[in-house]
Amino acid sequence: MKAILVDDERLAIDFLEIVLRKIHQIEVVGSYTDAKTAFKGMENEEVDVVFLDMEMGESHGLQIAEEIVMRFPHVEVVFVTAYSEYALKAFEVSAVDYLLKPVKIDRLQKTIDKIQKRLDLSKQNRQSFKAEEVQLVARVMGNFQLAWSGKNVVKWRTKKVKELFVYLWHHREAAIHRTRIIEELWADLPNEKATTLLHTTVYQLRKGLKALGMDNPISMNNEKYKLNISVQSDLKELENVLDEKKVTSSAIEKAIQLYQGDYLEEESYPWALHAQQRIKQSYLQYLEAYVHKEKNNREQSLLLEICLDQMIQMDPYNESYICLFIEHYGEVRKMEKMIILFHEFKKRWIEELGIDVPKAIIDIYTKHISK
Repeated sequence: MKAILVDDERLAIDFLEIVLRKIHQIEVVGSYTDAKTAFKGMENEEVDVVFLDMEMGESHGLQIAEEIVMRFPHVEVVFVTAYSEYALKAFEVSAVDYLLKPVKIDRLQKTIDKIQKRLDLSKQNRQSFKAEEVQLVARVMGNFQLAWSGKNVVKWRTKKVKELFVYLWHHREAAIHRTRIIEELWADLPNEKATTLLHTTVYQLRKGLKALGMDNPISMNNEKYKLNISVQSDLKELENVLDEKKVTSSAIEKAIQLYQGDYLEEESYPWALHAQQRIKQSYLQYLEAYVHKEKNNREQSLLLEICLDQMIQMDPYNESYICLFIEHYGEVRKMEKMIILFHEFKKRWIEELGIDVPKAIIDIYTKHISK
């Protein structure tokens, strides 16, 4: 097990190194008195664990630990400090242990044993999941669900862990600043508490994804977080269909199959509303394009009816959609359905809006009823 020591007091480093040399599992491969040079050392040296002081002058140990976790997710962090009051916060940034100075060898041995077990388990998990070639698949149209290896549904530690995953995935390639994440996920909390919850939630999310064999699922650089894993989704499939310039019956059938509800509809995330409306409008425009293209094709009457019905369900007061639906029933001479549809609309407009249906709808209805 390879370790580096980070403490702004050289005497403290020397003392800890002397104690560590008495434990055969440990090899000290570097010691640093500031975070910047420590990170450079970690980039050039294979490291399993960092023994880190809490008070580091300009840089606080908690901030350094968080950056270690994000930049070097395989590295364990152990705090070695004279201050006991930071213990709880230390575990919020995923520290494996918290040792008080002066460190005693028997207490240090317990920490090393704990780290060794974690390293062994992590190695076993990586080997196991590598053999399975884990693939994550997200369903986001309607409700949200994440599955791995095609059949196993991911269970979330908390609702916020789930939301943070969806939020980072929602932004795809973009790295999001912690301030923005806090504003959108913990807007109702004081900043200090919200920051603590962000640290805890990131830790829990990383831990859950690492358990699925993801080595570096979340990165953090310049206080910006980014999801580093590949996720297939029904949204991507839908967007591939909607991006097609040629609107065909088979493409429409696939789009309808994929659109099981609005984007993240059942999750009710305020930050997703803009994207939800954009995707909804793209889908409606695609259905409308097909209806205009095939409106005179009686062979596609049933599919046209399905499209029109969905358009009305999603936008019930859209005058042009209602006109298209009545026009369709009139053209294919489904007069009973046309009459029922017209009177349903008329009743809805009068009862819910307090006005009669627009003249354009009445004119189309009258045209076909008088034939």
